[in-house]
Amino acid sequence: MAAVSISVQAAPTVTTIDVADPAITTPVPAQPIPNAQPTKNSVMNISDTLAAQLQPSEKALSDANQQLLSRNAQLQRELNDLQTQVNVLVYESKGQIFLYGAFTVLISLLVGIFVSWLVFVRRERW
Repeated sequence: MAAVSISVQAAPTVTTIDVADPAITTPVPAQPIPNAQPTKNSVMNISDTLAAQLQPSEKALSDANQQLLSRNAQLQRELNDLQTQVNVLVYESKGQIFLYGAFTVLISLLVGIFVSWLVFVRRERW
């Protein structure tokens, strides 16, 4: 097993790697980390931070906002169209169910009239 330890100081110059094999312990020069931690004497400037460097301009924000607003309006129109289609399908299905019920009642009425006619006509023959 190899154990690796890196020591970090305020201004590191050389970092050593401790490995179980003593033949591989060579010093490795460390790369300084810019703006890693401010010291007591230095004052961190807000323009040096990554967030300040990556902050978009007002025009870019305005353009992105306009694009998002237009996309939102487009999606809202699509949502309204889909909601209208759903309502039409619901009303059509309700209309079909009503028609099925009306046809069932009509057929039941006709069958009832036919059966009663058969019963009363046969009684007269007796």
